[in-house]
Amino acid sequence: MLLQATVRKNQYQDSVRLMQISRQASQLPGVGKVLALLGTDSNKKVLADLGLMDDVVAAATANDLVICVEAENAEAVAAALADVDGRLRSVAAAGPAEANPKSLEEAVARLSGANFAMISLPGQLAKLDVVTALEQGLHVMLFSDNISLADEAELKALAAKKGLLLMGPDCGTAIINGVALALANVVRRGEIGLAAASGTGIQEVTCLIDRFGGGVSHAIGVGGRDLKKEVGGTMMRQAIRILAADPATKTLVVLSKPGAPEVMETVLDEARQSGLRVVTCLLGGDASAAPEGMVCVSTLEEAAFAALDRDLPPLAIPPGLRERAAALSSGRQYLRGLYSGGTLCYETLFLLKDDLDIQSNVAIKPELKLGYPVKGTGHCCVDLGEDEFTQGRPHPIIDLSLRLERLAEEMADPSVKVVLLDLVLGYGAHRNPAAELAEAIAAASQARPDGGPVVLVHVCGTQADPQDLQAQEKLLAEVGAFLFPTNAQAAKAARAIVAGEL
Repeated sequence: MLLQATVRKNQYQDSVRLMQISRQASQLPGVGKVLALLGTDSNKKVLADLGLMDDVVAAATANDLVICVEAENAEAVAAALADVDGRLRSVAAAGPAEANPKSLEEAVARLSGANFAMISLPGQLAKLDVVTALEQGLHVMLFSDNISLADEAELKALAAKKGLLLMGPDCGTAIINGVALALANVVRRGEIGLAAASGTGIQEVTCLIDRFGGGVSHAIGVGGRDLKKEVGGTMMRQAIRILAADPATKTLVVLSKPGAPEVMETVLDEARQSGLRVVTCLLGGDASAAPEGMVCVSTLEEAAFAALDRDLPPLAIPPGLRERAAALSSGRQYLRGLYSGGTLCYETLFLLKDDLDIQSNVAIKPELKLGYPVKGTGHCCVDLGEDEFTQGRPHPIIDLSLRLERLAEEMADPSVKVVLLDLVLGYGAHRNPAAELAEAIAAASQARPDGGPVVLVHVCGTQADPQDLQAQEKLLAEVGAFLFPTNAQAAKAARAIVAGEL
């Protein structure tokens, strides 16, 4: 295979669009992989690891486009480059006839009444635009990462002073007034509001609320570092205040991993004073130490059902699962989880921590933590959305290629007993992920005499999502995967299979 990097000067492009173009070009005959990315320092590190660093690539700036192609021959490389260039030209040609505004101030002047800005720039360039947006009276969703903690604290203090939201940095999910932002799902409107420091945590809880009959007023993502001591929970408290002032919100869900104790105390005090019914989910925390006047839970599943004021349902075993598990060969003993949702992976690790020693790149126990490429020798769960996997490549919610490679490896391993998968739907996600996943499961199962490991899947999504939850589940069931309504139920079933209880 040939590996080649080409630089296109001064061709800054939106990173999500570059992911889509890379994926489309990767499907050409003779082409193994295409990466179209900007020449940022973090991306250059990825290129160096791939052996693609030369003087031209080293000189690329954050405004330059670097196109990396792995292909069978020079003709396939040329075809991939031409495809990328053609798609970039078509994007430019399809743009509006009216010239784009050259500043936030100009954009606000053109769009009378605008009160919200979404910012997705390289982290080192984003701060000034965030300040400008806040000074213009705009709430901000900051998709960018690589913002320093000091800058985050400063920006959030400014937002709170102005009574505005600054969601992020690295905020990938929100639902505001029924509008799904970035990677989010289409859920029915209702009386439950979320203030959360977890993107896929928001997706799982809001989708379960929708699946089991409830509705959501708003889901405000604050970024994963808001409860650190340096930031002080500034935006979590601001989100709680905004939800408390919303007449449509009757129940508040505070969702996060446990933060700094002194910060958590101030956040929970804000929640207590909100006047709302409060459910607190500190994922993996001690639910027995519930603050007075609120419900405290430890998992995403529990958070959704507590918000609905319903009892947690018992584990439901899909038809045929017991027989399939009983037919596995005796040499199979290990659990392998391949996750696109980091919080879903963490929930599984928490639920199984007392029964299985599970190696992971996000392990709860330090002695079980694995470095890249995160391939365990025993039980192992991998968060494929962590930075070591996403630098220079699309997130696994958008592009399944890396997970499909790992799935083929795990399905071919005669020691693996059960494979756990999540599938995250919604805006911004892959348009038909179950089709690719089902094809891979079918091919891997047919290649093994005993059908390979048992595959358990939870699909995080709703019927109203662009991908259609029911259609996605049907594709997976048709190839022998077993579906569960919650990630927690899939994890519990996996534990039972490994223990020989099913």
